[in-house]
Amino acid sequence: MQSMSKQLSISQTRDISYAPNVMDIICLLLPAGTFLFWWSTLGSVNIAAMNDLGLVSVMPRSMIICLMVMMVSFCLTLQQPRPRTSLLLLHVVLLIIMLYGVTGLVEQAPRFNIVYRHNGYTEYIMRTGKVDPYLDAYFNWPGFFILTAFITRASGLHDILSYADLAPVFYNLLYLGPLYVIFNTFTTNKRLVWLAIWIFFITNWIGQDYISPQGLFFFVYLLIMAILLKWFKTPAEVVARRPLKQRRHFRWYFALYRWLTAPDPISTPLPALQRAALLLSVIIMLAFMTYSHQLTPFFVLIVIIPLIIFGRITRKLWWLPCLLLVMAFGWLFTMAQPYLMGHSSNIFGSLGNILTSFNANVSSRVSGDPQHTFVTRLRLLMPLGLWGLAFVGAIFRLLKGHRDATIVIMALTPFPLFIAQPYGGEMLLRCYLFSQPPMVFLCASIFYEVPSLAASKRLRWIESIKGPIARIYGIQGTAISCLLIIFMATFLYTRYGNELMDYKTYDEVRGVIHLYDIAPPKSMFFEAWHGSPWQIQDFEKFSLIDPSVDTALSDAIGRLDVNYIVHYMWQHRNSNAYLFFTRTQFATFDGTSGFPAGGLQKFEVAVQASGKFNLIYRTQDVQIFQLISAVGG
Repeated sequence: MQSMSKQLSISQTRDISYAPNVMDIICLLLPAGTFLFWWSTLGSVNIAAMNDLGLVSVMPRSMIICLMVMMVSFCLTLQQPRPRTSLLLLHVVLLIIMLYGVTGLVEQAPRFNIVYRHNGYTEYIMRTGKVDPYLDAYFNWPGFFILTAFITRASGLHDILSYADLAPVFYNLLYLGPLYVIFNTFTTNKRLVWLAIWIFFITNWIGQDYISPQGLFFFVYLLIMAILLKWFKTPAEVVARRPLKQRRHFRWYFALYRWLTAPDPISTPLPALQRAALLLSVIIMLAFMTYSHQLTPFFVLIVIIPLIIFGRITRKLWWLPCLLLVMAFGWLFTMAQPYLMGHSSNIFGSLGNILTSFNANVSSRVSGDPQHTFVTRLRLLMPLGLWGLAFVGAIFRLLKGHRDATIVIMALTPFPLFIAQPYGGEMLLRCYLFSQPPMVFLCASIFYEVPSLAASKRLRWIESIKGPIARIYGIQGTAISCLLIIFMATFLYTRYGNELMDYKTYDEVRGVIHLYDIAPPKSMFFEAWHGSPWQIQDFEKFSLIDPSVDTALSDAIGRLDVNYIVHYMWQHRNSNAYLFFTRTQFATFDGTSGFPAGGLQKFEVAVQASGKFNLIYRTQDVQIFQLISAVGG
């Protein structure tokens, strides 16, 4: 009887502790009300008025205020004496919709011209039932496009454009699960975990989460790391049994080695059968990744190899990176041989040339008109700010006695790939993305791992600033809110600063489809400048010319030399030749070409006045010209 009454008392106490209080109700209604008000402001966004600062230039103030209120609401929920996971999760889900779903809600067609190329690849597979690795480089790693073709056909849809706008929200919701698992392997502090997750989503600006292989396989990478870090860590007792002979002249080496191989106190034992099943799932994911994307397997390799060498993951899995290495290079030198034969210099030519990588990834991007240059510089400064805060957080955790070898390895190991290969000017962005999870965790640690400066005799010289630091962290919630608002404001520029060039109108898409419909096979499509939603269908039937990647052609357009363009089109055509202009081309030319703004409009006028083209299609956002000489005119 006494036992039953004791259990009843415990049950009542638990119910009381979990019963919602006034602050819980506030932390539920505040984000819900903020989201609804944000939703009501979407109709006031006038995309047509956007300038080169991007989407933020046409966002109403009420929409930006809603985002700031959401930051404050999250901090208020996070700082509760007993923060509730359900409320924190609600905040994160609403944040993902607000930050990553806004373009799909206020714009007409899916953003990014590359999405329309991906639609063309999927359409080819759906139409022909095969892939041709000699036709396009992407077909040397066709797994993702076969998957999208299957999903599109199974859903009864005509193309991927029907659901392309959902991809950023969908992918980021997928990232949430493995991020939560990974951060929980670093700490038992739930506040730190949720703050790191929040910072991740307001600093993930690089835009690789559109409907693409890299967007999906970044999730697969996170899932693999979550499995290995949670269930395949080296047991602490195994680390303790390893002997280490020290020598007097190499104390620093042994100290570093001890730090790198220190046992991890957070481990999760699992029965052998379940471990085998998880390991099998990792192998399957690695195989599908190798079959679908040329770059992500090498990020997995470069991260897990040092984790295994230093015992962060059990060394019994030494064969796993060997297997992945065989799969990646085996696929490259066998199934992807058509690409390798024509592009080996692109893969190996810049190997180790850091100046080439720096120029492609950094120097060449800081160009264009002043507003675009501002956005570009902010994109370079924002990662530096995050990495600087992460460094401070790492020092704080070190002074608190944490041995974060796993975190540091995951944060730093992606960057050697930047030295090895520029990857068309995108490698630094990819390195930032793969280093972002550990970096944001260290950044969030600033607020929860404040060191006790008096604990070390070597730090007495800064004992005088302990009081100010304590006072600053006495208003912890305010400090967190300010940092999050700064990150969010930066995100709006870095994520959507190129939106004038990225977004597409229905008019543009219809115009390009019309060109594909009327042109006979083997026709030449000459894009006046980069950025159009072309290659949307039947892309193997036509030759496509982008002058922005050819210095001679781009210079001819810049100096309004129509005759040079006509001569080029006449020499390289196989059938009819078409020159077309779109709204996106004009925006991209003005923002990034380096030529005076309005130059492409002048070139269009020169084309029309030359008498060598017929205007066969004109709408507000598209003009299509046919070369007269191509039809014997």
